[in-house]
Amino acid sequence: SAGLKNELTRLGTELTTGTKQDLVKTLAGDFGPFAAIERSLTAVAAYTTANAEAGGMLSAAQLALGNVQDMAQGLSPALLTAANARDVTLIGATSENARQQFNAVVSSLNVQVAGRSLFGGAATDRPPLATGEAMMAEILTSVAGETSAAGISAAVDAWFDTPGGGFETLGYLGSDNDMGPLVIADDETADVPVRADDAVIRDTLKGFALAGMIAKGVLSGNIEEQAALMGTAAEHMLTTDGKVTNLRARLGAVEARVDGAQARNAAEAAAYELARNELIGVDPYQAASKLEAVYAQIETLYTVTARISGLTFTDYMR
Repeated sequence: SAGLKNELTRLGTELTTGTKQDLVKTLAGDFGPFAAIERSLTAVAAYTTANAEAGGMLSAAQLALGNVQDMAQGLSPALLTAANARDVTLIGATSENARQQFNAVVSSLNVQVAGRSLFGGAATDRPPLATGEAMMAEILTSVAGETSAAGISAAVDAWFDTPGGGFETLGYLGSDNDMGPLVIADDETADVPVRADDAVIRDTLKGFALAGMIAKGVLSGNIEEQAALMGTAAEHMLTTDGKVTNLRARLGAVEARVDGAQARNAAEAAAYELARNELIGVDPYQAASKLEAVYAQIETLYTVTARISGLTFTDYMR
């Protein structure tokens, strides 16, 4: 009875888990191949987790750049309209919109995934850019005293582009080194190829800043120069749009590599699972048949035991 119960328990467990319980007997004491498969499955699982994290980071970075590009594409026609109209009210309203979108662009680039900044290079523990309001205040200081659109544009270029200048010391808070490579497969890594101090992103920020500073009182009362500044801002956005597309394409190429690694890891995991199943797997039909047979044996044993226990000499004589 005890032996049949143990057999029933073993077969039930094997049928439920799909694997044999007595590995020593199943593998004939040779655990080498089984251990190698287990190590490979563990490694593939780790790569799968790493791929998911890398894919999430790259998708978030792509979304952030898409938001920035969409805002620029939506604002540039309005800037051209305001520049051509030379209307004080329209220029003021468009500039205020640009100022608010400048803050939104900075917020998009300061996005974090799982507590890690995406555009700050190796400095993932902090936002890569100062706030939009803080940067705008510094930019306004740099253009103080300028009375023409050309002078303001040159000052803003200097603030953003001069090595060790305003942007690099006050605007960009990230690292000069790229984020460490993301391990996506055995002997394969992927890099996040974009930082917030990239020249393309700087040029994009310039366009929003140039358009938004009129709302902060720049060139007040000089409608002609304000219109010219609006036109310059629009030119920046139109010029950088294609460059942002190229930047996103570079990021997309890395995303494709990660997706490819995910597919390969999934295929490897399936192959290892199949090999593992061939070593210690259980045929569900066969296990169910054996389980039913043992169950019938136990029922028969209980019936026989009950009859034997009920036999007496008196009953036999009758």
